[in-house]
Amino acid sequence: MKSRSLRALVLAAAFALPAASGFSQSAAPELSNIPQPHLARARAEAFKENTWKFTDLITCYPTLDGIAAQQVLKDPGPGKAADNFYFLGNGTVSAWAVDTSDGIILIDTMNNQAEVDEYILGGMRKLGLDPARIKIMLISHGHRDHIGGAKYLQEKYHPKMYVTALDYDLEEKAAAAPNATFAAPRRDQVATDGQLITLGDTSIKLYITGGHTPASLSMIIPVKDKGRVRNLLYLGGITSLHLSPENHAIYDKWTDRLLAAGAVDKPEGVIGNHGSYDDVSYKLDKLRAKPDAPNPFFNGTENAMRFVRVLKECNLNNRDIEKALGHPQW
Repeated sequence: MKSRSLRALVLAAAFALPAASGFSQSAAPELSNIPQPHLARARAEAFKENTWKFTDLITCYPTLDGIAAQQVLKDPGPGKAADNFYFLGNGTVSAWAVDTSDGIILIDTMNNQAEVDEYILGGMRKLGLDPARIKIMLISHGHRDHIGGAKYLQEKYHPKMYVTALDYDLEEKAAAAPNATFAAPRRDQVATDGQLITLGDTSIKLYITGGHTPASLSMIIPVKDKGRVRNLLYLGGITSLHLSPENHAIYDKWTDRLLAAGAVDKPEGVIGNHGSYDDVSYKLDKLRAKPDAPNPFFNGTENAMRFVRVLKECNLNNRDIEKALGHPQW
């Protein structure tokens, strides 16, 4: 445990270095001759925020990406992020629940039945939520770690499930592979761009944000914080490594779109489906320690949009590196 904590501190400290420190991908020999103007822009944008670490910059560094960071995160345990909004995942993969006046909207289903039982259903019970009230499942994208438990939940509670059409195709192909480790859920509702998913007193706005997968799903989630309704931006496909040129272009297009939409949606915080990107463990710990302090899940619309601007530059930087190195996708 001590070594895991030490590695976590080393990673966090690395991302907090000032721009002048020289910490960059150019430290890797294979990247030393590749110009990286978008990395410089991403760092400059991130460092405008007054914080001690910049989790969104993880997406800029192939050698220190979110997968590695997840291995040093502790499981935060189930937690209440706002009046009607709950974290149900572990240190690696996130699931979230929105408790509405007419039932629960579950976002993502983790890897498999065992994780559903332990983290989602077990977490809900610890938090005083009744899993039988799950009426809707929103799946961020078709990778196993987000859709792997969906079939089990479909059969157990019969909620409506929303997945984009292209990501239905993606997960069904993966589940049919000879070495598959999960079963495909039954096709249900098709999530579409701009759609409003309403349950009781809550409506969640969907955005298709492809690139990470063919049609990852991001959302604007209105939650109640000390009685006040505030929007959170949920990003369903954050990483931009090892993409085709076409998918890098798709990623760039949706970041532009969310930046424009921010003027209307005015999200006050960013969350995602892996804790290494949204710092959920730290935020839950802070809430538990200081429940009367300002909620750390909300740090303002400008910082939420800054997060997206950093992702945009990191995607373009990854595009440039992969092109220069002759990545197989190119």
